[in-house]
Amino acid sequence: MNLLKRIMKLLAICCVCTVMSPADEEKSPDMSKDAGVRMEITRLEVSDSTLALSYNIRNGSDREAWVCNDIGHIPFEVFLTFDQQTLLIRKRLDVPSKSRWRGPSPVGTYVRIAPGASLTESVQIVLPVSPNTEYAFEYTTEFAQPVRRLALEIGYYDEDLPALIRSIIGAAEKSGLTSRDVPANILNTYFRGLIVRGELAGFDLVNKDPYDRGLVYINYSYQALTGEKILRVDVNDVSIPYKGHSEGAGVGVS
Repeated sequence: MNLLKRIMKLLAICCVCTVMSPADEEKSPDMSKDAGVRMEITRLEVSDSTLALSYNIRNGSDREAWVCNDIGHIPFEVFLTFDQQTLLIRKRLDVPSKSRWRGPSPVGTYVRIAPGASLTESVQIVLPVSPNTEYAFEYTTEFAQPVRRLALEIGYYDEDLPALIRSIIGAAEKSGLTSRDVPANILNTYFRGLIVRGELAGFDLVNKDPYDRGLVYINYSYQALTGEKILRVDVNDVSIPYKGHSEGAGVGVS
């Protein structure tokens, strides 16, 4: 009976920390339709040996934005998409993964962009491009030919990210429950706040002054923490040498 009461208590506060369950396969990105936060590629050069790309993200809204600036063990992912048509360069954390890391799980970094401010970053990739993945998984079939389309994806939150995480963790703590108290068949759907608390344990210890520092570190949570929006720019009619695998259904080991 006590367990039932505690579960009902958590249900009552689910509206405070609703977190959607992850999909087994990656869903279509939630592309930003907010005219206030925009990204543009300011430089794209393909030489005989290097792909050089620069981009600028500007926050023209009246609220802060927290932009993914690092995804863990590597600075960004680059790989050929499943349809073998697009070279994708991405920095995101709200993505599915079946990777098994030999060391600690990746820790992403989100940088705060105040209203009216902007962030400029650059990427350089040696040609021919070979896949460099953290979360994506690969086919076993080799692919070696020029790619005609490039896409850049950057994840971001258009709200107070530290406050969001703290509210989810705080609501989960008030319930008095742990993930072990809830049946697995409903945990992922209705009690994801408990998973967020477990995956992001120690958030305040790692991020003591997120607003002064202007950044937060977030453990990869296997999509327990959702809500990341996507900035994306597509470039057609390019010719980028690629040699490696395309995204597929295998299990990666990072």
